[in-house]
Amino acid sequence: MNASINIRARGAANGLPRHEPIFLLCPARSYSTVTLALLAGHPDIYGFPEMLLFEADTVGGLLNRDSVTSQAAIFAEMRLNGILRAVSDLLEASQESWAIGRAKKWLAERSSWSPPELMDYLLSLVHPKIGLEKSPETVISDEALDACMEHFPKSRFIHLTRHPATTIRSMVDYWSVFDIDEKSRLAWAVSAWYQGHSRIMRKLSQLPCQRWLRIRAEDVVGDPATWLPYILDWLGLYHDNEVVSRMMQTQNWRFAGTGQSGRLFGGDAKFMYSPALRPIPQPAEAAFDPSWGLLDEMISRITSLASSLGYS
Repeated sequence: MNASINIRARGAANGLPRHEPIFLLCPARSYSTVTLALLAGHPDIYGFPEMLLFEADTVGGLLNRDSVTSQAAIFAEMRLNGILRAVSDLLEASQESWAIGRAKKWLAERSSWSPPELMDYLLSLVHPKIGLEKSPETVISDEALDACMEHFPKSRFIHLTRHPATTIRSMVDYWSVFDIDEKSRLAWAVSAWYQGHSRIMRKLSQLPCQRWLRIRAEDVVGDPATWLPYILDWLGLYHDNEVVSRMMQTQNWRFAGTGQSGRLFGGDAKFMYSPALRPIPQPAEAAFDPSWGLLDEMISRITSLASSLGYS
């Protein structure tokens, strides 16, 4: 890392101007990684991996989170890959192992920065491109989403939705690697979908409608040739058939794949292992699994919310 970068970095925490990023808001397992990879294919967008911007008060807090089990420790390390990959890509123009190591050292030296201050600095490096980021943790609490809106008051938001039945099933299956019984995973998944989307809708309703867009993941991932131009028009970005065709090559996202080590993530692991765009099931095929044993009242509440999000 050259001296000029270090000089700029020392000043970052002292007040770089706020930028105008785009945040993709959704709970986990919402096709958000592939959606971000699609949008990141536009020449005027820099698609960040998951940055966990509102998970801790400081960068040091992110880097030094304690884990109580070996499984949790492995997962925590995977979750930090996004920040490490972004820093190494922007400061070293590489994501090879040596660059990741230097990024880790660089971040440790700036452990007193807040994650949003780090993001401001990285956004200054990608300028004039627009930064795009998504982390499911952003919508996991009112505090996190409020912090996102407060720290980036000029940001725009894309509310990405997915049918509740397929999202819940995906969550339950994905978290089966952890030593948690299926009933507990199901309860957490139902809550994550319902509370996450309720929170997003409530917070976005307080903003001018020009600052946010709601779109179904099944539409944009299932028919990107139709829906990418729609999103780009909302963003005010140029597009033609050639641009959209390039955007559909999700395997070309700068953070696709698992890197030289084969252990880098920063997004959905399934996508990282196989980042090419592929067909997804449409929401009409989805139904609640009777074996889940959901109470009729909960099914009614979920169905009502899903209807307001465009699912019959």
